[in-house]
Order: sequence, then structure tokens, then C-alpha cells
Amino acid sequence: MNALEAAVRVAERHGLSVEEPVLLRSTNNVVAWLRPSMIVAKIGVGQRRGFHMELSVASELAALDAPIVPPAPEFPAVVHRQDGFAVSFWRYHPQPADADIPGTHVAAALQRLHAVNAKLSTALRAELPSYLEELQSVSELLRDGKRLSALPEVDRRLLIRTFDHLLTQARLTSRADAHLVIHGSPHPYNVLLVDGTPRFIDFETTSIGPIEWDFAHTSPDAVHGYTGPMDTQLLETCRDLVRVKTAAWCWANVHRGDLRHHAELHLAHLKEKFTDAGGRRDGAQRPSSFRPALAGPREHSTRGQKSSRTCACKPRRVRPDS
Repeated sequence: MNALEAAVRVAERHGLSVEEPVLLRSTNNVVAWLRPSMIVAKIGVGQRRGFHMELSVASELAALDAPIVPPAPEFPAVVHRQDGFAVSFWRYHPQPADADIPGTHVAAALQRLHAVNAKLSTALRAELPSYLEELQSVSELLRDGKRLSALPEVDRRLLIRTFDHLLTQARLTSRADAHLVIHGSPHPYNVLLVDGTPRFIDFETTSIGPIEWDFAHTSPDAVHGYTGPMDTQLLETCRDLVRVKTAAWCWANVHRGDLRHHAELHLAHLKEKFTDAGGRRDGAQRPSSFRPALAGPREHSTRGQKSSRTCACKPRRVRPDS
């Protein structure tokens, strides 16, 4: 039984008629529209502790009228099990292929989400991890040559040095007493347009951290729509950390979907900014006191370089009628 079959089996057990599931995304999880119902199934393998936390967070946020896409009310808000798969169900909102949400609108919605996050129950907030836990996982991945076997060793070493430097900078410039409940990964593919307003999905990365970590996943113009204080130095550090994180996860799954494109795109940007190839590339930037590993000639494509700041490292949207 595959992931889609498992989701259909669970849905039918709860009385939902599924004519033909439509695959919307297949990266770290499988996401499918259970046509013709306006319901999406999110399917993962294994225990998926994040699924439990995601449902708890989303259920409370929905009750607080946060700008999110809620769990589907037709199903119990629990993680369903079927043949080794974990399944959760969500409301489906078809997105036009050319949907383009202005960054300032995303910023306003994100600021509202942060305000509602502060109203989450004390018990739930106490269970949320620090945003640094995700970065610890990134550090472990970067140091695992087997999982990153598709990434040239010289590039892996560059990513390790870059990551370690950036993480140190983030720890130095981020004040823990200013941290709050953040989404954790509000990149463009985790923002949907619903009735003309942005709404967020995917709460597996909900954590405690600086607002700059959330805004590091948004387009550069989003910060102009945020009315609160923003540490621009920390924001840029977080943006580079997101690039390293995204590059690492994409290289670990480089044979899935179009992740090779995203892996190469983020790596190319980081090499351009941080590589010292026996003499820095002209125009490249590097932080003071940073000594990157030597790297050879550019091996990777730079197509889409200008969009690297907003790349969500997810497959392109599938039209709902495909």
C-alpha cells in the first residue's frame, strides 16, 4: 500500500467518498487532494511526532480565528494510522497557478499570526521546541556524508563552515528574552490565498524563536509590511541560515521531484557569497573573521539566481484541475 492508498483507506473509513486523489506535493510529506471533496490529506511515514504537534497548534489557532487553513472538521483532529503511514486531513483551497501574494500582505498576516500565537495555551507553548532544534538537525545532516552523498565533498565542507559561522552569529545577536511563538517556516508554499487574504499552512515547525527567523523565509519586501521592531543584521543572518538549511535538505533528497533545481540554486547563491576559491570571486561578500573552505570552479547551475531569496524549495504548484 502506498501513501495515497493509505489516505484514501482512512478517508473512506470515515465515510468520505474519494473518486480520484490528486497528488499536490511529494517532498518530506505527501499531500493529496481527495477529489471531489474539498479536503487535503497529508501523509507521512513513521511516528511523525510533528503531525501531533501540528494538529494541536492548528486546532487552537483555528479556535482563535488565526489566519490559517484549519484541519478538516469532517475528521477527528488526530493523527490517523494506516499500514505504517500517518495521515491528517485539512481543508482544501485551490490556488491559481499564477497566484502571487504581495510580501507586505504576507507580513501583515504573519504579524497577526504572531499576535494570536501568544494566546496559545500555556501547556501547548511549554511543549514547543526552540527553533534551534531544527538547526541542530541541519548541523547533523551536514556532517553526514552518506546522507549527502550527491553533494560534492568540497561543497559540503563549505556549507558546514558557513553554517557554523552563521549559527554563532545568530546566537550572539538574538536575545532569548525576545523570542516568541513563531511559525518556523512561512515560505511562499506555506502561504495560501483564501478569499483574497493570506493564510498559513504546515505547522510542524512551530517553535519558540525570533521573529527574524520567520521573516527570513519570506520575500525581501515582506519586512516593509511589518510594523514592529526588526533586527536587520539578525534577519540577514537568518536568511543565510535558511539558505544553508534548504540546500542541505534538498541535497539529501535530490532525486525527488524538482529538488535538484532548488539544491543547486541555493548552493550557487551560498558559493557566490561565501566561497574563497584561492582568492574571492569579484563582488562576493563574506562576514568579517570568516574563513571559508577552499572550493573549486563553479559546478552548479545558477538558473533562477535572482529568485533564490524567495525559493521555498518545494515543487511547483500543481493545478487543482490537473
